[in-house]
Amino acid sequence: MIPRLGRRARLGAIGAIAITGLALTGCTGGDGGGGSTDVATVSDGFSGSVDDAIATAMELSRSDSAIVGVWTPESGEYVRAYGDEELDSSARFRAAQTSQPMMCALLLSHVADGNVALEEQVADDLTRQVGIGETTYEQLCKQTSGLADFKGAFRNINVDNPTRPWTDRELLAQSLVNSPLSWPGLDIHRSDANALLLGRALNVGQHESVANMMRDRVFEPASMGASYVPANNELEVRGDALIGKSYPLSGSDPVCDVDPVDMTQVSPTIFGTASSTVTTVTDMKNFYDQYFGGAFGTEETTPLLTDAVPTENPERDENGEPVGDEPEASPTQERWSFGVENVGPLYGMAGAVPGTISAAYQDPETGYTVVVALNNSSAGGGFARNLAFQLASISAENGVAMEVPWTVDGQAEALSEAAVCQ
Repeated sequence: MIPRLGRRARLGAIGAIAITGLALTGCTGGDGGGGSTDVATVSDGFSGSVDDAIATAMELSRSDSAIVGVWTPESGEYVRAYGDEELDSSARFRAAQTSQPMMCALLLSHVADGNVALEEQVADDLTRQVGIGETTYEQLCKQTSGLADFKGAFRNINVDNPTRPWTDRELLAQSLVNSPLSWPGLDIHRSDANALLLGRALNVGQHESVANMMRDRVFEPASMGASYVPANNELEVRGDALIGKSYPLSGSDPVCDVDPVDMTQVSPTIFGTASSTVTTVTDMKNFYDQYFGGAFGTEETTPLLTDAVPTENPERDENGEPVGDEPEASPTQERWSFGVENVGPLYGMAGAVPGTISAAYQDPETGYTVVVALNNSSAGGGFARNLAFQLASISAENGVAMEVPWTVDGQAEALSEAAVCQ
């Protein structure tokens, strides 16, 4: 088990991992960090199990730094940083797709003010954009627009040249060339093009930058004092940051016979508004408290947040009606609601951007929240997702009144199978 004393070393397969866990309370300045303290009100057994899980995940992902937050309604809180002695758990990180629900919160804020309607067609604001058909704002957050994802074509370029600037038109064009996918408005196809198009439409339709709208309508109301959307040419994270890295890629595989590449500088335009937000683990927790608490939108839109449907699309007839019996639901079935995926009791997102992987999930019923960020992106966002689920299992074994349909060992096996350069 990693020692719980600040700045003590753990000797293990990943070398010396120093822990500094500083809490994110009071992190409101422009540079982040400063004046924070550890949050460790869980039992020693609970914290020790979390420490062990993080140590193993860092080894498997070849990360040398991580930041983790676990908030429980019964057993206390645990927020800390691992690895670099200078790293503070109030440090910022590039949240990638983990931050996408914030774009849907921004949409709901405009809906509440009457600036846009969920059923309104995006083309009403993007009058010159071809290829988006009758896509509505609601479909962008429900992942039913039929827009194909664009990331696969650029994955190697982004790792090899992370500072390259991209335009939203360039990314969207890659999506549209493969769109529409099956049954727009009905079938779910998870795609970063949805958040990308949403950002562009709100920017044009509301005549204001996404960065300013997010600051005024999402970050400030949700007490996310360290979060921001960087300028397109802002390559480094402000203030104290989780410094990322990644192995070079050959095809889709990491090149393991060289040292990982430093990812201190990464263009925010890589995925556009689908991943550009910079945040902290506690800011993510604060966001979900407000999101599922109904702080954005109206009484009518709040039920959308947890009204999840399976992401496995049914076979349909020529009229779009499902054919055959609905398959029996599995406890671990992936579902989607409004801006977030749902598995078991947890709602949230995971993601990856060159240098960093992260995940953030909350159980809206209890308020239980887990957020993780690791500084090697080679394992992918799914790795961070499995780690978050593993920590949820550990939490359930340590007094948290939450039933999860997976086990600690099962998630450990999944993490082992996704190990990098082993």
